[in-house]
Amino acid sequence: MNGLHSRRLWIRAAARVREQYQSQATAFPIVKSPPVDHWTRIMRLSRLLTKAQQHHYPAAFERCLEQYKDNVSRLIHELNMYHRELVALKRPKGLPSLSELTAELCALPDEFDETRIEWSEQEIVVRTPEVVLSQVNLGEFEIRLRWSEIGAPQPYRVISLSQTGSDDIHHPHVQGDMLCEGEGKILLSYTLAEGRLGDFFLLVQQILRTYNPASAYVPLENWWNSSCADCDDSMSEEESRPCSICEHQICEYCRRNCTTCGDHLCSSCADTCETCHNTFCRDCLSECDSCSDCFCRSCLSDQTCSSCLEESMENEDATPENPAPDTTPVAAFPAETSEAAQNTSATVQSVCLGQVDLPA
Repeated sequence: MNGLHSRRLWIRAAARVREQYQSQATAFPIVKSPPVDHWTRIMRLSRLLTKAQQHHYPAAFERCLEQYKDNVSRLIHELNMYHRELVALKRPKGLPSLSELTAELCALPDEFDETRIEWSEQEIVVRTPEVVLSQVNLGEFEIRLRWSEIGAPQPYRVISLSQTGSDDIHHPHVQGDMLCEGEGKILLSYTLAEGRLGDFFLLVQQILRTYNPASAYVPLENWWNSSCADCDDSMSEEESRPCSICEHQICEYCRRNCTTCGDHLCSSCADTCETCHNTFCRDCLSECDSCSDCFCRSCLSDQTCSSCLEESMENEDATPENPAPDTTPVAAFPAETSEAAQNTSATVQSVCLGQVDLPA
């Protein structure tokens, strides 16, 4: 932004910033909570160490002991930082004037290639040059100071414009949009409290250009690596492949392939046929109409699995056919037969049936 118009915009923004300083003038300074999370982890590890000793688990004891030492060291570091913040905690002696804030904002274009005001977000935005750490180019970043949150512990965001790295870590000391300020935390707090906005942006840029492997979210030597979604091991870009369904990166040891279509699958997206037990993607499996289990198409016959077919055939064999009515005449006893024959003979050879007497 240049010229008279840009100066008017900076004056307008400076007035908004001063209003925020005035609203914070009578407020008490913010006292952060102590690092209780580290203490909670230490107490948990202490209980695990005692349990490993009681049950004679040497491997578990060694593993817990290493974690215990690491967390104690971190707690000491966090407590030292917390103590320094408490010592430095005080109200500013005086509020920055409107002319001082205007001068600070108008000087920003001389220090940064791009500066702008995001009125809807109430943010003053500057863009840094490319940040290169240990020959790793992390690209450009935006530093966004939200004037409505001045007085809060961290009223600014750091946004990666190149999106290097993986997940939400695009700088060794930035997670999401939150900068790990480290030793610069107290100095950043001082510059904002005194209204030295130019020094604030330059200090954040300097922290982005500094690398401390001991406090990095991701070490630079593993910067281009990613973690396997299944085993969580580190892998290079050449070793990783995305799952065809969820697109999570998986290593060559955890990767599965669909037997039918050959797609790469992670453990969460891979299914198996209940009959042949081969690996398939969900699109290459079908449900049995009878039991609703999943099978590959080769193990189904008319959408029915072999087990259900066998069960159906066994049921058919166990069901008796309806017997035909017995039409065989029951044999009569001999007496009855003789009597019936006599009756029949008498009936057939009736005396004078249909005959007339002849004259002598």
